[in-house]
Order: sequence, then C-alpha cells, then structure tokens
Amino acid sequence: MSDKSLIPMAVYTSDQRAANESTTGGWVRGAYSNALEYTTSAKSLRGVAFLIGGLGTAALCAFGASLFFNLIVRIAPKAVPLLPFLFLGTAVLLCLITALWALRFFARLEFFHPIDLPILFDRQHRKVYRLAEDLDETGHPKQRGRGIVIEHDWDDIVAEHHVSTTTTGSSAQRNHTLVLMVRDKNPGDFQGPITPTNLPPYVDGFGLGDAKVLTEFSTPRVWEHVRRYMNENGPSLPPGEQLADTTVPVTWWDSLGAVSVFGPGYLKRWRSNPILMTFMHLIGPITMPLAILMATTNWASYKTAYPVQWPPEVLDKIGPPVRQG
Repeated sequence: MSDKSLIPMAVYTSDQRAANESTTGGWVRGAYSNALEYTTSAKSLRGVAFLIGGLGTAALCAFGASLFFNLIVRIAPKAVPLLPFLFLGTAVLLCLITALWALRFFARLEFFHPIDLPILFDRQHRKVYRLAEDLDETGHPKQRGRGIVIEHDWDDIVAEHHVSTTTTGSSAQRNHTLVLMVRDKNPGDFQGPITPTNLPPYVDGFGLGDAKVLTEFSTPRVWEHVRRYMNENGPSLPPGEQLADTTVPVTWWDSLGAVSVFGPGYLKRWRSNPILMTFMHLIGPITMPLAILMATTNWASYKTAYPVQWPPEVLDKIGPPVRQG
C-alpha cells in the first residue's frame, strides 16, 4: 500500500534519533505503567470544520444568491431577452444547492462521531493499538459506541514527515503531517536503507498529532518522544509537560472555555497570563462574535458525539492508568 508518488520530507525509524529534544505536543491523554495513550481529538478544534466549511460556505453562497436575485429584480421590469433571466436564475439555484451541500457534507464530518479514537503504545508487549469504529459497507458504524482494535507490531512502524503548501492570494502556508506507516512483513524486492526516496511496502498507516499545529521543528520531536518511550524506557511526559485535557464540555459555557479565553477558568487565566488576557480583551469586539460561533458548533459537536471504549482484552494487557487527563 506504499504510494511512491507521495514523497515525504523526512522518514524516521525507531532505531535512529530524530531530534535532540522531545515533546508530546499536548496529545498524551493517559499514562500507564508500560503504555502511553495518545488522543486523536483536539477539544478546541471540535466544530471548526462545520463552522468554516459548512456555515462559512453556506453564508458565502447565500450572499452570492442574494446578489444574483437582486439583479433579476432589477432587470425584471425591463424588456430584456430571456437568456439573462435563465443565467441569473441558474446561478441562484447553484448557490443554494452548493450551500445545502456544504451544510450536509461538513455536518456529516463533524456531528455524530466518536468523542475520541485514541492510540496506545505498549512498550511491554512491543505493540501499537488503534481504536476504530466498526463500519458497514456504506461507511456508517454498525453499532455506535462499539469499537474494533487494530494492532501493529512496534518494530514495523516507520514515521513519515509530510509537508504540503497551500496558497491564499499573496501568502503561502506549509502544513506538516506526522504519519506512522506500517511495513509489510513481506518486503518483496525492497533493499537498502529507508529514505524519503526509498520506501518499503506498507500495509497500513495512521496520523499522530494534529496537522493544524505541527511545525517543521515540532514534528520530529513528537515522534522522538514516542521512540524514546518505546525503545529507551523514556518518561511518559517530558519535564514540564502536562497530560491533555480530555474532559468533555457539558454546557455551552464549557465549550466557550475550550475555544477562547472566556468561560471556565477565566480568573485563572488572568492570574497566569495577564498580558495575553489584556490583549484578547482589547480585540474582543472582533474575536468575541467568532468565539460565540465556535463555542456553539463545539457544543453541538460534543452533544452529538458518543464514547468508544477500549475492549477488556486490551485493558487487561496494559493495566490501570497511572495518570489520566
């Protein structure tokens, strides 16, 4: 399943150091005696896809439809050929169809999904476990809340650091992705060291971390933390880092605290970072409407989400958590 056309910027193997320093990136949600659990869900980003992709696209399409409709109203009293009416009417219809499609598409991406589908790195048994939903042929879960475990051998994991560039007008942005690929146990005719241009055959792959916040410098450090933990008996957390906050927002006020400086913990934020809080209040008239929208879609996303738990056979292998976010 290796795609030679997607050449990574760098590849990291478990027997070679990728960086001098390591970080969890804030994605470790649980520490066990000999296992590390990573979250795959960022609480602050929940609902953003529907807000930007769904509501944002629908708003733009509605604005475009209103412009075309106003043109129809303006030219209606005049004796004009039928063709402009057909063109403008078609444009209005396409805008409305696109708006409805965007709302439906991004709603399906955002709502009625698991709260989290974590990844476990088990250094005692040299395994990696992924929690996934059991889907039917149409891509819908057979039973909500019931997950399946995908198990990989740690020694088969190869980390790939991918970079993509997106441009918007005069600016360009580089997006970094950390993908853990699973080598095929039957390498075929593959020979030589693993390099970005000499990749072994793969049978599976999955992401680690969030591409929205990974950078050129943090991506190898995130992998390095996992590598040290599994190969060198490294710590669950680097010094000074905390477990990810995976508490689920219950109220809209909780969601506001998850996406902005307001909400629960407001006074604590003032004490810990008064400069940032002062700046955020100065630009509050601009950011507060966006924060309200983000909190609303965040809350709606969590209200429709459901938990998926590790099965007992996995929990029996790793034991009870020592620390949990």
